[in-house]
Amino acid sequence: MGMIRSVADKVMWVGRTASMVFGLALILGVTFGVASMALAAVPGDPFRLGRLNTVNALTELVGRRDGPMLRVENDSSGAKAHALNLRVASDKPPLKVNSSAKVANLNSDELDGRDASALMPARIYTVDKTIVMGTNVTGTTHVIFCDEGDVPISGGFSGLGPQTQIKQSSRVVYLEQPTWWVGANKPVGPEDTWTAQAVCVDFGELHQ
Repeated sequence: MGMIRSVADKVMWVGRTASMVFGLALILGVTFGVASMALAAVPGDPFRLGRLNTVNALTELVGRRDGPMLRVENDSSGAKAHALNLRVASDKPPLKVNSSAKVANLNSDELDGRDASALMPARIYTVDKTIVMGTNVTGTTHVIFCDEGDVPISGGFSGLGPQTQIKQSSRVVYLEQPTWWVGANKPVGPEDTWTAQAVCVDFGELHQ
């Protein structure tokens, strides 16, 4: 009997110890579980500065003020200092606006993947052509070619005689490539020599 009671006492002690351990584990689990949940923000929580705020809900700042509603200022003079960092998936736009109004001092490094040098003419130059109208010539037309692949955008003339007149308007015409067209009239009489000019643009990469 003594041996049976001793074994029973040990079983009861082991059972009591297991219960205490399980109870402690449950308390710790609940405590740390709540603490872990507290690390993740939920709607209604305050915005925590200097910490990661994670919540799958929209945060809105709405008001009516004659001025900015939010200002982010970084006074650091470091090479990597900036005030705002927007990160999205590589195929998503980092910003969305509902106004087409121009934003002062907002510069863009690229447009559709092109640098500014590709969007503006790389070079503007002029091509002059001497026009000779003989004594029996009453009208003439000429085309002025830019360099191959370049485009005329304007033109002019100089040195017209007192009776020579440009007919119609100088303009771009399309032959095997865009050219600048100019024509003139004069009465039968003395020879007249004058200069027609085309203003050409080398658009560089954009025109290619």
